[in-house]
Amino acid sequence: MSFARVLPAQFCLLLVAVLAMRLGFPLIMIVPLTGMLMLAALVPWSEVRALMTVVLGLCTLIWAVMTVMRVELRMAYEQPFIRLAAILGGVTLFNAWATWLLWSSRKTIRAELATAPAKP
Repeated sequence: MSFARVLPAQFCLLLVAVLAMRLGFPLIMIVPLTGMLMLAALVPWSEVRALMTVVLGLCTLIWAVMTVMRVELRMAYEQPFIRLAAILGGVTLFNAWATWLLWSSRKTIRAELATAPAKP
């Protein structure tokens, strides 16, 4: 498990925890914060990867829906919306990228195991 693959996932989970707090759902913060602890506590990677991929995929979906809802609201009130769309779109793409990093790590792990020297 590479630190470079886990750091974006940790940051995305922190963003979702902050979003839950901002929306007034402090108990929902338990889900992303527990995920952060699982990644930080070095729970076996094979067990965590699938769970974190699903959680981050759902977080990406949440950010995408929030982006559309907020932009439509701004457009309805005839307020500027381009900057909001760019920022929330960037957060959505960052979450999607972090999800892809975790999911694609299975190929990296398999490649490392295939090239590792055999134990005597």
